[in-house]
Amino acid sequence: MSKHQHDKDAKSLWNYFRKVIDWVKATFPDYRREMKHVRWGPLYNEFKGKKLDATKLAKAVAVLMEDEEVGKKSGIYPYLLTKDERYLNLRAFSDKEKREAYERQKGKCVKCSKKFDISEMEADHIKPWHKGGKTNAANCQMLCEDDNRRKSGK
Repeated sequence: MSKHQHDKDAKSLWNYFRKVIDWVKATFPDYRREMKHVRWGPLYNEFKGKKLDATKLAKAVAVLMEDEEVGKKSGIYPYLLTKDERYLNLRAFSDKEKREAYERQKGKCVKCSKKFDISEMEADHIKPWHKGGKTNAANCQMLCEDDNRRKSGK
């Protein structure tokens, strides 16, 4: 916005906003109230030239809207474009689920097999969420901080 503060009029800025709105309507034709919380400008800038299947995206939006593990529904839109799960604010494992996994593993990290205090470990999805894994006790494993960082970096 500051880049346009000395423009004689807002025509170029208005044209940009119209392009963003038209792109959003073409990409995600079904309006949902969660859309108003999305930063559409940066998404438009990054994805405006890419071929996107609006029908396929609409089906994916509907599935994710019904998924109880998605904590931030407005994050569905940037997630579908970027594939970055952080936008979804997925529900974290409960303390009870973490404790159950810790006890089941007898306090050992499943990667390095070293024993740790629960405070030195982190809950991890055995089957990743993006591959259909759920956030529940059966899909929870405890990893030491180092092994969890290494796994997350892959």
